[in-house]
Amino acid sequence: MVARREFLAGLGAITVFGFIPSTRSWATVAQAALPFDRVPALDGVLVTDPASLSADAVDVGNFIHNTPVAVLRPASVDDIRKMVRFCRRFRIHVGARGQGHTTFGQSQVEAGLVIEMSTLNKVHSIAPTTADVDAGVLWKDLLQTIVPQGLTPPALTGFTGLTFGGTLSVGGISANYADGGQVDHVRELEVVTGEGEVTRCSTRECPELFEAALAGLGQCGIITRAVVDLVPALPLVRTFQAVYTDNATFFRDFRALINRGELDELYNVGVPNGSGGFSYQLNAAKYFDPASPPNNDQLLRGLAFSPSEATVQDVPYLSYVLRVDTLIAFFKQIGLWDGVLHPWFDVFLPNRTVEQYVGEVTPTLTTEDVGATGFLLLFAKKRSKFTRPFLRVPDSDDWFFLFDILTANAAPGPDPAFQARMMARNRRLFEKARRAGGTRYPIGTIEFNRADWMLQYGDEWPELVRLKQRFDPDGILTPGPGIFA
Repeated sequence: MVARREFLAGLGAITVFGFIPSTRSWATVAQAALPFDRVPALDGVLVTDPASLSADAVDVGNFIHNTPVAVLRPASVDDIRKMVRFCRRFRIHVGARGQGHTTFGQSQVEAGLVIEMSTLNKVHSIAPTTADVDAGVLWKDLLQTIVPQGLTPPALTGFTGLTFGGTLSVGGISANYADGGQVDHVRELEVVTGEGEVTRCSTRECPELFEAALAGLGQCGIITRAVVDLVPALPLVRTFQAVYTDNATFFRDFRALINRGELDELYNVGVPNGSGGFSYQLNAAKYFDPASPPNNDQLLRGLAFSPSEATVQDVPYLSYVLRVDTLIAFFKQIGLWDGVLHPWFDVFLPNRTVEQYVGEVTPTLTTEDVGATGFLLLFAKKRSKFTRPFLRVPDSDDWFFLFDILTANAAPGPDPAFQARMMARNRRLFEKARRAGGTRYPIGTIEFNRADWMLQYGDEWPELVRLKQRFDPDGILTPGPGIFA
């Protein structure tokens, strides 16, 4: 740890010495003559240098900029426990940050403490059916270890360069339509509550905290470790792609495929058609062993296109699940990711209204609504597989859908007029979705007040309030979403 501290100091980090209650600011060694309360001894470091604070005052959206007053880079869970207790004493807000991949300040903490979870990144064990990992481990890093062993998590987000703690705090939606979210494949958690208690929890041990942490947006605790499901991974993936121009035809075929249940993944990518509108690009995937390749004619039978008209490709499983990571790395390389405004719109819609909603909204979108590196997404999800009470998905029949508009501005940098237009658009489209029985997937760019959150949680709102009071009685955890503001 001496070498670690020296390394960080060499980067210009300022190690915090204490906290000055009268000014609600952090003291450095140079200010030791001032009256302060000493920060507890840590295995990692607590820093206040401007570069560190600025880095944690942004996220992928680049819309909200809330600057913390300190950043913790923990080297142990005990660091988090100590600092949560310290911050509780002085009513300092605390938020955990994985990769900052939400888009409206959800992981930011104005004038508080940000905990950078990426320094807790140990894979503790891998078994045939489970992996035990720190919350700061990236899904893609685990994949690169376990896929060669013939294993994979059953549910993966498209972009896998995200931390376990981050996606498990939000939900984690995959293109695997017949399964639940990532939060539905967790055996056990380690959580630091707002009281600074380190607790192991599961469906049998402290189940209330377990449920409050999974998709709980960090309101009752900070996930520090997780035991998650693993399943066998087949070595190859056959992908199918077909383009539709008609909403009704697309949904007819899409529903036929999910109801058959013969494919492993199915999703739509909405892309500009060059004439001012959007095409529906159906994407399907089937995992397989080379000894038993899929039958294309069987899988694609009875659709609006013949199997021979589909674009078909076989790719290694690991390359397939890392495809979005490769795409985002390319956007970063060409300067169209970092600093770009990403006002994403993300809603869950019930089966009964999704076709009408998408059919009405898509024709109203312009080139600006997507941008050069953006696109639309539509995932189907099996309702009965979603078991976590605080991942608020619609009441529906067998299916509901995630509809995303992954907007990207044309170039990096501020653009107040664009920002105002997209905020107004997102609010308008969300109100329409809520009238259609939809709920918000809370990674996107939309301002929510307390009334919005009460509607979002519905019958679960009183339970969330109770659990907040039990596990974070002083209300210091994760102010970014504004749920209890």
